[in-house]
Amino acid sequence: MNALQYAENVTEVFVFPDAYLRVKQLLESERADMDEVAEVIQLDPSLASKILKLANSAIYNLPKKIDTISKALVVLGAETIYNLVISSAVISVCDQVSHNAIDMDRFWEQSVHTALIARALGNKVAPRQSEQLYVSGLLHNIGELALCQLDPELAKACEQYTADEKPWQCQRRHFGFTYAELSAALLRLWQLPNSIIEPIALQHQPDKHLRQPAVLLLNISSRLALANVHPELYKQTNLLDPFVLEVLGIIQPDLRAALDFCNSEALYLLSVLNPKAGILY
Repeated sequence: MNALQYAENVTEVFVFPDAYLRVKQLLESERADMDEVAEVIQLDPSLASKILKLANSAIYNLPKKIDTISKALVVLGAETIYNLVISSAVISVCDQVSHNAIDMDRFWEQSVHTALIARALGNKVAPRQSEQLYVSGLLHNIGELALCQLDPELAKACEQYTADEKPWQCQRRHFGFTYAELSAALLRLWQLPNSIIEPIALQHQPDKHLRQPAVLLLNISSRLALANVHPELYKQTNLLDPFVLEVLGIIQPDLRAALDFCNSEALYLLSVLNPKAGILY
């Protein structure tokens, strides 16, 4: 099977919350009613709780506490709330996956680290895209959970990467494409915005997309996160392309600042998005 066929099979298993589908419909309409959006979100206590916790985190660094969804919509804006709803909805879908085949703590840690690093670097290089980069980072490896549901043994085999064989190389050897391609195919079927999907799809091909900062930023972020999660296997110097860093204008102090932000916020974000994880805040 190719990536699209895997994605089509898994969409029959994964079901989105009704609240996400309704919010998506409202926010994509030309006459979105923010009061109605807030009302729909509030009808899903889990979704509302996650959005408020994220809105009050250091990720947004707001001067005053946000205690209602209506206020969150006013302060953060519809686009940011939409991205938070996307993140929360996909996370809830992930709860439907069997968790026995792979190390779920590792999966979540790598996803969250990529999201936070992407946001930090995005704020420096492409501020207008930092919010979407955060979501792309969080979902960049969601294809691993799709494979975990469809073929647990193959997912387990793809987890056996080494210092000599990087994760995406191991994936390609085992089933002919990468989790990046599978993630993108799945997110397209779920009709997520292309601005979130494209960096995910192209993250392992930075040399072909040098004029697309979002692609380059996700490439750097996912690899920096990989080195951060697996210091026993990888070093930054072995994973990051100096030319890509040069194109983006990123220097070592920028990487250190992004890692500091990631390491300070990762446990909290993990506790909000995936409280079942073994890593506790």
